[in-house]
Amino acid sequence: MTDVRRRRVVQAVLWIAPVALVAILRPWTVVPIEGNKPAAFAAEMFAASTWPRLMREASESATDVIDVVMPDGSPTKPRFVKGTGVVEGIDRQSRVGVMRVQVSGSKSAKVAILIGPVIRGTALRDASSFIHFSDFTNQFDYAGAANALNDYVLRTVVAPLPIDTLQGRTVVFTGAISKSATREDGAIEVTPVQVEVVNGTAK
Repeated sequence: MTDVRRRRVVQAVLWIAPVALVAILRPWTVVPIEGNKPAAFAAEMFAASTWPRLMREASESATDVIDVVMPDGSPTKPRFVKGTGVVEGIDRQSRVGVMRVQVSGSKSAKVAILIGPVIRGTALRDASSFIHFSDFTNQFDYAGAANALNDYVLRTVVAPLPIDTLQGRTVVFTGAISKSATREDGAIEVTPVQVEVVNGTAK
């Protein structure tokens, strides 16, 4: 074997040996691309798991609704409120339906409790002290959290109520109000957390 040929053989061996060693040892980790994607936000699971804590906070921290919003519609902060009043009517002129309640006490107030089929706004999410934007991957999941809580209200709070028989009856409620809770008609808009119907005769 000539010197030239011998050099070529040695060079080939030196090039092939590391490649073969890497192929055998495989000093890397193969991760499917799909595995790097964050898990999709489970909205329904979030609402169901959050609800007991939200109800507890609402029950413990709610302020009388007649004391938190000024008659002139001055803005307030999102918070939980409570009250007792007589149902004056059910308004379903739009998909954002409301139960109109007259609350009496040291002062009086008109309340519009949201009953759907669409519940708008983010009052429930924003009134809580433990749901924060930083807990979510992005703003879409943060918005989804508010929507999921609203949907949960429709299924578990509003659906069991005998809505069409409530006019003239007394209800005790706890709910959340947004930063600007006063509607154009002067009523205070409340997203319900609990609604209890007091025994009485419906009109």
